[in-house]
Amino acid sequence: MTVLVTGARGMIGSAVVKELLERGYEVVGVGRSGEEATEGNYRFVRADLNDRERLREIVEASGAERIIHLAALAHREGMEELTWERYRRDNVDSAKNVFSCAGERPVLFISTIDVYGVYHGGAPVNADTPVNPVSDYGKSKALAERECQLLHHYDIFRLCPVYTPDNKRDIQKRYYLKYPSLAYQVGKGTAFEVLDIDRAVKAIADWCGREPTNGIHIIKNPELLWTPDSIKAEKAAGRARLVLHVPAWCVRVGYDMMEAVLGESEKTYLINKLAYPLRTE
Repeated sequence: MTVLVTGARGMIGSAVVKELLERGYEVVGVGRSGEEATEGNYRFVRADLNDRERLREIVEASGAERIIHLAALAHREGMEELTWERYRRDNVDSAKNVFSCAGERPVLFISTIDVYGVYHGGAPVNADTPVNPVSDYGKSKALAERECQLLHHYDIFRLCPVYTPDNKRDIQKRYYLKYPSLAYQVGKGTAFEVLDIDRAVKAIADWCGREPTNGIHIIKNPELLWTPDSIKAEKAAGRARLVLHVPAWCVRVGYDMMEAVLGESEKTYLINKLAYPLRTE
């Protein structure tokens, strides 16, 4: 089977390509930058996913039988002028192009638990829980999910924050005020749902070997990340030299006050994650 992977040179995409090749698949990777090349069963093609005609040519020429859509704009870091229009272009419009070019090919769309938005505790969310995204990233992914659900053969994976042994940026926000020196701990500690890249890659690669379900699936580690353990490991490595301890009640009261004044915004959403960590089924 030939699998086409968008975002093939990203953190997750590059690992997925490697896994698929090791499993014996032929892979066509698509990315916005980098030199086009062919090596063994892997071919990399450079393309802007917003160029629908170019993308259609690539899909048809690839002989791909399945498509994994990973390419996305996720982080604001280093992008001061990042706007909603940019998110919509890179995460919604480009996804619509990928889905349009897929035809009857099964598509796996990689989304995020950020589509759920604010969480106030209580029952865990699941695939049937209505989405209420707050961040521009979450909003763009929710819109792209809606487009994906118009396909005849698809699956949507909502990933918890993904980390690798060398890249823990998405989870370090849960216990660092300023990396690598100033960490923080809320109360006795906080437990977060996260996702190791090996588990993410296995779930994505396994999808290529089964029939699509036309459903939404939450992908996470079975165990929670416990911030005191993470901070302990950071201190042992010579980081987190100063740890600020914040009472849990202060975080929740502070969040409730911010939400009352600012409503559901990107700023209050960040505090919400600390006050009421998301729980999924």
